[in-house]
Amino acid sequence: MKHNILLFLTAIFFYMPLTLKGQNSVLADSLASKSFQELEDLFYESKPDTLKATLYANSYYLKALKEKDTMKMVEGKYFLADIKDNDEIYLNFCDSLIEICKKKPTKQFPAAIHLDKSRFFFHSNDQFNSLQEIVKVKNYLEVMENDLLYSLYYLRLGLLKNHSKNYEQALYFYKKAHQYSLKTNNTYENKILLSIPLNISLIYYKLKKYDSAIIANKKAANLFLSINDTISLGYTFYNAGSVYFDKLEISKAIESYKKSIPYIKSDENYRVLCIIYSKLGRSFEILRKRQRALKYHLCSDSIYNLRKIRNSYLKYSFSFLANYYEEQQDSEKQLHYVNKLLELREFELTEKNKIQQTFTNEFDIPNLLAERKRIVEEIEARSRRNQFVFISLLGISIGFIFYQVRKNRIQRKRFQTLLNKQEKDNESSINTQVQNSRSKLELSESIVTSILKQLEKFEDNNEFIDVNLNLQNLASKFDTNASYLSKMVNHYKQTSFSNYINQLRIEYCIEQLKNNELWRKYTIKAIANEVGFNKAESFSKAFYKYTELKPSYFIKELKKTQTNNISNEA
Repeated sequence: MKHNILLFLTAIFFYMPLTLKGQNSVLADSLASKSFQELEDLFYESKPDTLKATLYANSYYLKALKEKDTMKMVEGKYFLADIKDNDEIYLNFCDSLIEICKKKPTKQFPAAIHLDKSRFFFHSNDQFNSLQEIVKVKNYLEVMENDLLYSLYYLRLGLLKNHSKNYEQALYFYKKAHQYSLKTNNTYENKILLSIPLNISLIYYKLKKYDSAIIANKKAANLFLSINDTISLGYTFYNAGSVYFDKLEISKAIESYKKSIPYIKSDENYRVLCIIYSKLGRSFEILRKRQRALKYHLCSDSIYNLRKIRNSYLKYSFSFLANYYEEQQDSEKQLHYVNKLLELREFELTEKNKIQQTFTNEFDIPNLLAERKRIVEEIEARSRRNQFVFISLLGISIGFIFYQVRKNRIQRKRFQTLLNKQEKDNESSINTQVQNSRSKLELSESIVTSILKQLEKFEDNNEFIDVNLNLQNLASKFDTNASYLSKMVNHYKQTSFSNYINQLRIEYCIEQLKNNELWRKYTIKAIANEVGFNKAESFSKAFYKYTELKPSYFIKELKKTQTNNISNEA
């Protein structure tokens, strides 16, 4: 079994693009000495910069590959899938490992990989597939016992039961997970196992066993203090605040919630942060400090506006804000928050797996609809009395119509121009520039000639529609380096490499749409994939950049033209 895995890992290494092994070699050497934790921290810190984050993810993966640490390799693929927004990178790698390991299972594999996939699906809000992976793990654990995997297995079951609000069963599974975790030698080193005490405290709170919740929470806090895990410690303050709030010990609840905020912010857990602000708002409502309550309810609303992460506690913030602005006689803002309450209700009805509780009588839907109707009628009546506003809106509407007519004319003209456009003969323009421009590039004549010929062949064979194409692997194919190829494209094509590839793809796409009726029946996503784009959005942006038309409009006009031609022939 170990021999099979090693053969698989060796194959991965040698079939890895040469450019990946050689890219940024100096920086890669400096990263090689870093620990997995350091590389993980660098990855998350640099996520706004996709290139850097990808470099750290690759370094994490290559370090795991070198050390033959399979689960760290899986984690590295997860980072790459995350930064590239492509789940298949992670899932396909896991499935490949599983196919090899299941032929001769060990105490660790493939059960550990199934557990990791279960975690992935759970955090992707796909509970069904998460449970399917757990079922597969059970079959392996019944044959080959492993305390660590048993602990993770029961933890995942507990999380699923908690999600479905079966709190008693969730508590049972969490306790089983805790028992097995105590038998392992790396409880404090495994971040996932460290979450068990917190989850036990949370379940006691949901079961309204407050004394047990506080005791479990203190044990968790002492554990996190002993290992200096400040982020997890912050969640114990949040748990304590929730218990104190339910017990109506409001001052203690406020103190605990406020203590948790810096840690929750550091963890970028905006869902919990939004809940904390709503609960702080409700706490100050109970204390009849309305201005303080207003401050925190607005904070909760602000996070929702930025992140669009819904939770059931938002209804308290939206209800408070609707009532507050009614008292302030601000009908516009009152209507705004009444609409938000209705949107939240719609979310709760359609996302029953996420939130199963219903609105209380305080937020009764018929009353909200009646209130919205009254406010709308009041605003419309006020608008009718304001003739200036009416005339202004009428003028804007007329202007908008003229704008749309002019826009349609311009788009039609662009379409006709694009339709009649002939293919450019790039060969002659390149040849005329070769003699005059080589010296400026400071490249030898043989290199310039070789790259130009290969570019010409590359274009003639439509190799640019390869979805995995990038500067590094094309340079490798041309037997040159990325710097030379980039300079050549910049000079002879008068654009960047990415723009050059996108333009070729769009020109190819236009020709196919003009000449191939089947292509006009494809979805935008399908067309994007056909010409080498991963996402329909990226394709649409590139198409508009080079044509100033949306692809949907171009296809629609092509169909019209085809219909008109058929009618004329008839």
